Amino acid sequence: MKALSVLNIVAATIVALLLLRSGSIYGLQTEQSETKRILVLYSYHEGLPWDELIDESFRNTLAFQSDFSIEINVEHTDRIRYADDKYRHKLIDLYRHKYSHPKMDLIIGVDDEAVDMLLDFGEKVFPEIPTVLITAEPKTLQKDLLKPNMTSLLWGVDIRANVELIGEILPQTRHIFVVAGTSPSDHEALKLAQASLREDTKRFAIRYLTDISAKDLIKKAAQLPEQSALLYLVFSRDAEGKSFVPRKILSILSKHASVPVFGVLDTYLGYGIVGGNLLSAEVQGKRCAEIALRIFRGESPKDMIPERTLNQLMFDWRQLKRWGISEDKLPPGSIVRFKTYSFWELYRGYIVAALFLILLQSVLISFLLWQRAQRRRAEEKYRTVADFTYDWEYWANLDDSLEYISPSCERISGYKIQDFIANPPLFKEIIVPEDREVWDRHYHDSRQEPKPREIQFRIQTRDGEIRWIEHNCQPVIDRQGSLQGFRAGNRDISERKKAEFEVQQQRNELAHVTRAAALGELTSSIAHQINQPLAAIRNYANAAQRFLSQSEPDLSKARDALEGIARDDRRAAEVISSIRELLRKKEPRYHPVQVNQAIREVLAFIRSDAVIEGLTIETVLAPALPVVMGDRVQLQQVLLNLILNAVDAMNKVEPDKRKLVIKTENKEDRDVQVSVRDHGAGIDEAQRAKLFESFFSTKPKGMGMGLAISQRIIHDHGGRIWGENNPDIGATFGFTLPTGNNGQHCDQQKVTDD
Repeated sequence: MKALSVLNIVAATIVALLLLRSGSIYGLQTEQSETKRILVLYSYHEGLPWDELIDESFRNTLAFQSDFSIEINVEHTDRIRYADDKYRHKLIDLYRHKYSHPKMDLIIGVDDEAVDMLLDFGEKVFPEIPTVLITAEPKTLQKDLLKPNMTSLLWGVDIRANVELIGEILPQTRHIFVVAGTSPSDHEALKLAQASLREDTKRFAIRYLTDISAKDLIKKAAQLPEQSALLYLVFSRDAEGKSFVPRKILSILSKHASVPVFGVLDTYLGYGIVGGNLLSAEVQGKRCAEIALRIFRGESPKDMIPERTLNQLMFDWRQLKRWGISEDKLPPGSIVRFKTYSFWELYRGYIVAALFLILLQSVLISFLLWQRAQRRRAEEKYRTVADFTYDWEYWANLDDSLEYISPSCERISGYKIQDFIANPPLFKEIIVPEDREVWDRHYHDSRQEPKPREIQFRIQTRDGEIRWIEHNCQPVIDRQGSLQGFRAGNRDISERKKAEFEVQQQRNELAHVTRAAALGELTSSIAHQINQPLAAIRNYANAAQRFLSQSEPDLSKARDALEGIARDDRRAAEVISSIRELLRKKEPRYHPVQVNQAIREVLAFIRSDAVIEGLTIETVLAPALPVVMGDRVQLQQVLLNLILNAVDAMNKVEPDKRKLVIKTENKEDRDVQVSVRDHGAGIDEAQRAKLFESFFSTKPKGMGMGLAISQRIIHDHGGRIWGENNPDIGATFGFTLPTGNNGQHCDQQKVTDD
């Protein structure tokens, strides 16, 4: 894993270098995108490892996460060596001159000196340009101290955490010597340490090695007492005014130190420190790049919450060994670098595995020989079972060649085993042409998604007979999860299909009888529906005779009367057609049905019948109700049966209290629900379980088939029917139907009719 991490870092660096050209980073889509310009101000002079690591991490992150062109300009303020105000003002004038045209899109200040310059002069030099401040100064977390165009990323070394870490892994420690130089940033680090360690003086004797020359510092470190540890903060300038690269002086200090040295920055790792709770330059660069990308993608600095970055527990394996510190003492989650392994540690797993394989080789060979003998016996046993199965069994390979076919194929299809072995496509050829599409779809799906499947189709046997086949197949998967073929069985279900057809015919006959019986109860409605247009025809005919018998025939009015005759003739024909449709005996045919319209047709048909005289009918029909796939006549039969049952349930209720509510709903855009609510006596709980049984009726002259047939019709439509008592009075019977797949809707309105 570590090798992969190193390779990933190297690859990322190479790609970043290829993307760097003339200070610009190019994203994947930069040819036509606007270039974003960044100015990065570092506080120290060029060449410091800390700044270089931040810069590398910053550029790599932008290269891999941005999709636009970015130009990076870098300046090193070198405020450590040149701290006077005159130099500072000249820098400001220089930056104003260099970076006003073209204008920068983002300013980044790294470390306290550069941040102080931006806080003091940034608004004058770079007015309203988004600015990111990377600093150890906690005050930048206070949003009210920043300009609206500024946000901050606070870093900082955790001195207390490092002292506690020393005490945890070196519990015998009594003295801690803190090393810091004399530059302004060195003094800031020293002040931070002094403020952080005031409360630790009882546990440890804290001493500060500062305001000292580099030579004396190394000499002092070589003579420290036992039970001591060094905590190296930063040493960029000594008491004699000499400047140093902090980790180079650290490397010399560590070689001569008589006690373990701990640090606060990850750039110190590998240069003599044991480790510590380290501030990471790589993390700082990555977080800074992420903030820059957020700003370039439209987020305003004033909306960003200033944040702190977390430090990491990191250790140098070589220094752990030097000072005899066990890795078991390190806190959980610690990162150990520069570790080397012995031959046994590197290849222990391989060595153990090789010995184990050699040990088991003879046992494994013996087991395989025994297993082979067992498999042969099992194959003989199960082949006997397969040869004598009643169904037509076979095993097919992925190339459609047949591994095995049971002898039953000849009894079912008339063809012999060798016919199919020699010509595998024969199986599809004997499927009747109308059912081959079913087989093709099954064949395709079984290979796209291998799982147990079952279909039914017809075949033509060798002597021309048509037989129904129930085909089921099971994919054969090896131990590696690869599909090897299919094990399938074909069962002759011709007799079962014949019986199912006869049962369906009987159901259709019974449904036709019940429709006729229901229409028999609506004779007055039928008569009214026909007499109404006939009476109108008679009146229009008399009027036409009068208009034509005048001395001057009124042809215009006579024409209107004749048009009225034709119109009411069509009305009478539609009524008779509706009656004929309900009485017609035919096979169910499924088409898109608008449920609300079907309900209106039934209500228009029965509204004038004597059986519902004095009854209030209220319809609450849901708008935009999806269509259902079904047989319109059968669904109207169910609705008519529920309405007549509801009317019968209210025959003992006072006429002014008889009320029927027919309601439709769309249940979660999946099912259409129809309910018929009455205000009758309700359902007797003792009889509730028998409501949908055949030949059970609560009517004195009822056949007991209405609800049973209705249940079968709704079940065949893929729905559900039920009956239940209302909370207040009466009962509600209803059914649900699955919606159609064509996405059609019919716009209906809520209607209340009396």
